Amino acid sequence: MQNSHLRLGQLEYQRSSVKTDTHVAVHVSHYIGEREQAHLLSYFGNDAEVAAVTAAIQENHQFHLRFPDGSKQRIGFGADASCYKGNLNLPQYKKSLRHVIAVSSWLHANGSAGRTFILHDEPQKQDLVWATLVSLLGLPADPRWGAHLLEELRRDNKLVSIEGIGCAPAVIQATREEMLERIGRACAAGDLRFPEKNGPVTWPTFDMKEALTLGA
Repeated sequence: MQNSHLRLGQLEYQRSSVKTDTHVAVHVSHYIGEREQAHLLSYFGNDAEVAAVTAAIQENHQFHLRFPDGSKQRIGFGADASCYKGNLNLPQYKKSLRHVIAVSSWLHANGSAGRTFILHDEPQKQDLVWATLVSLLGLPADPRWGAHLLEELRRDNKLVSIEGIGCAPAVIQATREEMLERIGRACAAGDLRFPEKNGPVTWPTFDMKEALTLGA
């Protein structure tokens, strides 16, 4: 993609001790976070840079994240973060880059404790947002109910946008029990329609590329 580097962030890690002074930086393709609490970080670089950052995440150290617009935020993952390692093979380079996706314990338990994280909360992806919420919370729901209930969640400040790089993330702050109550009230008020006939509810399908791609 042209000018893709303009959409990247940068993560800086600095630590000084009596014997050593560490200062490394890696490129960031995707990020989800709430102020100082990082939830997801996709970063890449050479062996030494990535190894230093990964070790620091697992030791619960702090970092400085620079967003594509130039703004900065101090971030950390907290305890029990998970790191998934891989390689990026680029045709023009003989040696592959190291790639890591770090995930917080909050995101690892997505949907539990009344918090559901959404990767792309955009107008053209509301069907995917609703399907994600229903799947993670195990709700008995219909695809057609999404527009009404998501709008209700926004109005009540239960669906709020959070910081992101390479995505448009949001968090839905509602438990399964709360959502069942909302569904029950909306059905009783006639705002939601039941399927016309008995049988399985057919949901739209989403491939991985569609789920991960930021809308134009």
